[in-house]
Amino acid sequence: MLSGLSFHIYGQTQKIEKISNYSAQIKLHNGTPTLFLDGKPAFYGVWWCSAPQVDGWSSAGLGRDNAADTGIHIYAFDVGGEEWCGPAEGRKSHFDFSTVEMRFNRIIKEDPKALFHLRINLERWAKWWHDLYPEELEIVSDGSRDRQSFASEVWRKQAKEFLRAYIGYLQKIGLADRVISYQVGAGHTGEWVKGKVSMSFLTGDYSPPMRRYFRSWLRERYSNDLTLLQNAWNNPKVTFETAEVPSASEQFQTKHFTFRDPHQEQNVIDYYRSLADLCSDLVIDFCRTVKEGTAGKSLAGAFYGYLMELAWNAGFFSEGPDSDYSTYQRSGHFGFAKVLNSPHVDFLVSPYSYGFRGMGGEGCGMLLTESLRLHNKIYIYEEDSRTHTLATEPFYGRAMNLSETTAFLRRNFAYNLTRGQGMWWLINKGHVDIASEPAFKSMLKDFEELGTFALQTDRSPCAEIAVLVDDESFFYETVKNDLDMPLIFKQRLIGLAHMGAPYDLYLLRDFIEGKLRPYKLYIFLNPIQLDEKRREALKKEIRKEGRTALWIYAPGYIKDSPSLENMIDLTGFKFGMNKHPWASFLHITEFNHPITTQLSQDLYWGTDSRLAPNFYLDDPEATVLGQAVFAQGTCKPGFGVKVFPDWNSIYISVPNVPSSVLRGIACFAKIHLYNDQGDVLSVSRELLSVHTISGGLRNFSLPQKVEIIYDLLNRKIIARETDSFEVTLSPVSTVLYYTGDESRLSELKRH
Repeated sequence: MLSGLSFHIYGQTQKIEKISNYSAQIKLHNGTPTLFLDGKPAFYGVWWCSAPQVDGWSSAGLGRDNAADTGIHIYAFDVGGEEWCGPAEGRKSHFDFSTVEMRFNRIIKEDPKALFHLRINLERWAKWWHDLYPEELEIVSDGSRDRQSFASEVWRKQAKEFLRAYIGYLQKIGLADRVISYQVGAGHTGEWVKGKVSMSFLTGDYSPPMRRYFRSWLRERYSNDLTLLQNAWNNPKVTFETAEVPSASEQFQTKHFTFRDPHQEQNVIDYYRSLADLCSDLVIDFCRTVKEGTAGKSLAGAFYGYLMELAWNAGFFSEGPDSDYSTYQRSGHFGFAKVLNSPHVDFLVSPYSYGFRGMGGEGCGMLLTESLRLHNKIYIYEEDSRTHTLATEPFYGRAMNLSETTAFLRRNFAYNLTRGQGMWWLINKGHVDIASEPAFKSMLKDFEELGTFALQTDRSPCAEIAVLVDDESFFYETVKNDLDMPLIFKQRLIGLAHMGAPYDLYLLRDFIEGKLRPYKLYIFLNPIQLDEKRREALKKEIRKEGRTALWIYAPGYIKDSPSLENMIDLTGFKFGMNKHPWASFLHITEFNHPITTQLSQDLYWGTDSRLAPNFYLDDPEATVLGQAVFAQGTCKPGFGVKVFPDWNSIYISVPNVPSSVLRGIACFAKIHLYNDQGDVLSVSRELLSVHTISGGLRNFSLPQKVEIIYDLLNRKIIARETDSFEVTLSPVSTVLYYTGDESRLSELKRH
C-alpha cells in the first residue's frame, strides 16, 4: 500500500510515497520458485548500481530517466562500510545510521516506486577494527594477519548486532518495507572466499579463534571420543586439546597421487569440512537474523555455492601470481547443501561463469541451479558482462560491438528466463550502461516485459539429462586444479553446453536421497568418494527403469580407502590402473555402435593435467568404443558400454568429453535432441533459446506439437501447429522462441 510521507532531501521537503505492509516471498509458481511481491508473482529484474552517498549518487538519472521506461524498479547496491564505521566521540556503538535516510531518498526522489536489494558486506577490512581486535584476525601460512577470522565469535556477534540495528533503523524511518532483500556477505567482495588464502599460494586459518573452532568441531564430529579421533587421524598422539589446523605442506600435498587417502590425511579432510560447516552456519545465522528482524517480510540470501566454478585462482583474475591451485576446498562454499536445507535462506547469488563469456559460450551460472529450485530457493544471476562500451581491462570476454553485446545479453537473459531465475544488470561504465549506449534501454524494457510474460508459462524443468556433482568428493582430492579444471570447469563450459539437448544441474545427494524426478541420462561428474551408505543409495537409484549412467575418470574410487574394487562395485565395469602421472587423451576405435556412428576417426580429447592414477577398462564383457593413451605410450580401452537388464553403464576414462560424444550418448539414451549443430540451447517447456556463432539454416525439433512458435525478441510468428520448424539464424546471435498456446501471447502483443 502507498501513503503520502514527506522526506527532507537536498535541503527541500519532498513528497515521497511511503510503502507500508509490503512483503517479499519466494513461492512455487508454474513449476519453479518465484518472487512474490505483495502477494503477486513478479520477475526479479534488478538494477545493480552504485550506492547513494552523502555527496551525491553516481548513478543519478537512472531512476528518473530509465525506471519508468523499462519498468525496472528494484535497485541493488552495497551497504555496510559507511554505517559500520567504528568508534567516535559522542557515539556509544560502532554504527552510524545518520545519513541512511538522506542517501536512500536520493533514489526514491528519482523513482517513487523504488525497492531495494541491499548487499551487506560484513567483512571487516577497516584498520580501526583490526587495531581493536588483533586476536580476532585470520593468521595465514606466511605468518601475516589478514581480515577477521570466519571463526571469530566477536565478529559474528557484532555482525548480527549490525544487521539488527540496520533493520531497526530502517523500520524507524519508514523505509524498511522498501527493502525486499538483504544479501549477507563476508570474505573477498562478500563472496565467502578469502582472497589472500583461498585463491593464492597461502593457507590458513591459524588464528586462535579458528583453532578453538576446529577443536570444538572435532569434539562434535567424533562424539568427544578420543579413540575415534586418533583412529581416524591415524595418530595416537593427537588429542582434542592439541589438534591443529593442517600446515601449508599438508594442505597443498596429497599422499595418493591426485587424491587424499583418508588413512593418512583425515586431518586435512576434517579441516576443510569444518570450514564448510563454519561458513554455511554463518550464512544461515546471518540470514536467520534478517528474517527475525524483518518478521519474515523481507528475503535473505548470499553469494554462495559456486560448485561449478571455483577451479580458478587469483592468477586467473590477474590479481596475483599464476598458480596451479584451485579455490574450491579453501573457500567456504562446500556447505551448499546445508544452506539449501535452511528455511532462513531464500535466494543465492553469483556472477555468471568467467570461464567462457564470449561468442559461443553458454552464459551459465556458477551454481547447481536445479538443486536450488528443488529446495525452493531462487537464483539471482549477476549480469556483469563487459560490453562493447568498455575501453580498459580487465575485459572478461568483452563484446567487440553492439551486435555482439546484443547477442551476449540476450543469451544470458534467456539462460535465466528458461530456468525461472532472477537477475541484476550492472549499469556501471563498460557494462550495461544506458548513458554510453542508448540501445540498452529498449533491450532492458524487452527483458522486463518478457520476464513478466514468462511468469504465466510452464517453467518446470523439462530436461531429460541430469548432471550430478558431489560436494563430498571435493574433500578427497588435491587442492590443485588438475582435476577440477577438466572434470568440472571445462566439461561444463565446452562439452555440456553444446549437446543439442538441455540438462539440469543437481547435487548428487539430492539424487541419492530420491528427491529427483526421473531422467533418462545421468552424467556423474565426480562421485569419487562414496561411503557404504551413499554408495548403496546411488546404486539403488540408478539401476532401474532403463536409466543410463555416464561415469567419468574415477567413479567411486575411494570408500574407506582408494581401490579399483570400489569402482567395479559402483559401475559394473572391471578396471585396470596406470600409476604414472601424465596428461592422457582418448580417441574412438569403434564406429559401428549407436553412440559413435556420427563420430570421426580424427576426434581426440584429453587434458593437460598430469592425473594419477589413470584408469582403463579391463573387462572382456564391455563393448569398447575408444582407447585411452597414458604415460609410457600405454594404450588401453578407455571408453566402454555395458547393458544390464534394468540400466546401462557407460564409462569414459578421460575428462572433458566433447559435445559430439555426449550427443551420441544422449541418442543412445533416447534423449530428445532439439538440434545437432552445436548451438547453445536454453529450454523450458514453453521457451526455446538458441545462441549461435556460425548462424545459417537451422532445423529444430520439439518434443511435441505446439499451437504456435513465436519469436519473442523480434515479435513475429515463425510457425503454427507443428513440432518442428526451420529458420535462418544470423551469425553471432541469440533468438528466443515461445512454443505453446497462442492465447498466452495476447497480453504480450498489446505492448
